Formats: sequence, C-alpha cells, structure tokens
Amino acid sequence: MRVHRIFPVAALLAVWLLPGGRAGAAADKPLVLAATVFPAADIVRRVAGPDVRVIQVLPAGASPHTFDLTPAKVRELQAASLIFKIGGIDDWIDGVGESLPRAAIVTLHQGIVRRPFHADGHHHGSGSRGHGEEFDPHYWLDAENGTIMARNIASALAVVDPGRAAVVEGNLRAYSRELKRLHNELQRELSALKEKRMFVFHDAWRYFAAAYGLEIAAVFQASPGREPTPRGMQDMYALVKASGMRVIFGEPQLPTASIEPLLRDLGLRLVVLDPLGGSQPGDSYAALLRRNARAVRSALER
Repeated sequence: MRVHRIFPVAALLAVWLLPGGRAGAAADKPLVLAATVFPAADIVRRVAGPDVRVIQVLPAGASPHTFDLTPAKVRELQAASLIFKIGGIDDWIDGVGESLPRAAIVTLHQGIVRRPFHADGHHHGSGSRGHGEEFDPHYWLDAENGTIMARNIASALAVVDPGRAAVVEGNLRAYSRELKRLHNELQRELSALKEKRMFVFHDAWRYFAAAYGLEIAAVFQASPGREPTPRGMQDMYALVKASGMRVIFGEPQLPTASIEPLLRDLGLRLVVLDPLGGSQPGDSYAALLRRNARAVRSALER
C-alpha cells in the first residue's frame, strides 16, 4: 500500500495541483467517483449530482468483513478520480492504491467525533485482512455525521471539479437541510420510548444509540465471527434474564445461527437492522436510517 495516496480531505489540494497532477489529466473526461459502501456512495451521489458517475465498491447485501475485491472491480475503479472510504471497516480498499494511478483514496471521518471501541476490544481487522482499529467506524449511523461526510465530499469535489463548485455547494446546502430534518425526526420518534435498551448481535450501533437516546445494553459478538467465551455466554444469559430484554437486533450481512440457542432458551425475538442498506430498489442513506429507527421503535415499544 502506498500510504501517501490516502488523503484526508484537507490534503487533497496540494496533491492535485502539483505539476502533472490529476486535475489536468481528468479535465477532458466525465468525472467518475467511487465509494466503498452504500451509505457513503449515496451521500456522494446527492452531493455530486446526477451527471457524475458513482461506483459503489461493496455490493449490496455483502459484508465488508468478508469482502474481497475482484479484478473486474479493480478495473472498473481505474476510471475513478476519488475513492471515498469510511476507515476501519473498509481498509481493504487501501491495498489497490498501486493499481489505481488516477485515484486518491479519501477518508470521510474528518471533523467527526469518533467513538473509541468499547472496552471489549472490538475491532474490524484480523490476520492478513487488516489490523485492529482504535475507533468505531460506524459513524454514518448518526445523521449529523452524515452531514459532515457530505461536507467532506463537497470539499474534495471542489478540488477535482472546480467548474461545478456552485452546483455542488447548492446540492450540499439542500442535502444538509434534509439530513437535519431527518435527524430531528428520528430523535422525536425514539425519544418517547420507555424501553431504550438494545441487545445487539454485532457492536455496530453505538453512534445510532448515542444520537437517538438509546442504550447498548449487551453485545453478542464484539467483532464479526468472534463469539463470546463460555464464561461470557453465562454472563450474557444472566444479564438478559435480569434485564427482562425480549429482543436481540441482528444484521442481514452476518449469519446469526450461533444465537439460536439464546433465542430459544430465553424466548428472545430476532429483529433485523441493516447498517449498510442498498438492497432495496430506490434505497437511500436517509431511508436506511429511517427504516432502522422504525424497526427499533416497533421492537422496543411492544
């Protein structure tokens, strides 16, 4: 991996304006952008506008924890000027930097207050696929962070496509207002819940919980595929029994066969939340957050 090809937004300008840099090379071609996961890709589309092509790297329904880039996808990314990533959850994109001479890889967390991982040591890398990360990468599950991501995208676009700066700025203003209304809506929708505790299969929901007045009371898998120890299972059984929780929230990208004994023994219902989205026709980042909020409300108010 060539580390100097992975940029925070603020570092792009100097690189792009170097003699022989990307601005001149891309000026006579339609702009192509890419984003690793659906929420980021949808935000890019809204900020860049419909006349810019956006490549989504991770297919809808796939798990970033088990994803491998194919040669065909790497060839498709050859046309991209920017590849936007979350960080941590999608660090597999860094390894293709040498194969993408036109693209800069831009992380989107600049300006976001990132949450450290819980004390259980949750991380999103293992073995040759990556390494442990200090911060929880699921920050897009807070709509206010989605607004910051949109600003970072607009800042990067102002560098690579200055001729459309006014269009991008207008898109950003309109989209930021939409996400502000969404954030307020979700806060109102979930604030009335008497039960605010969430028992989750995968530790992906702490930003969502903090933004919308909920509490992560228990986590089954600290990291995907890393099941609790026998002692941890005993503690979890005791916690769930004592708390009276009746729901565990799973995710469609991760197999939940390992919790079937827990569901059966404790009479828990499995309710699916989707942190990534994109599988439904016409899906959007806003619809994803709204869908999850309604699923949580329906499950906890019963």
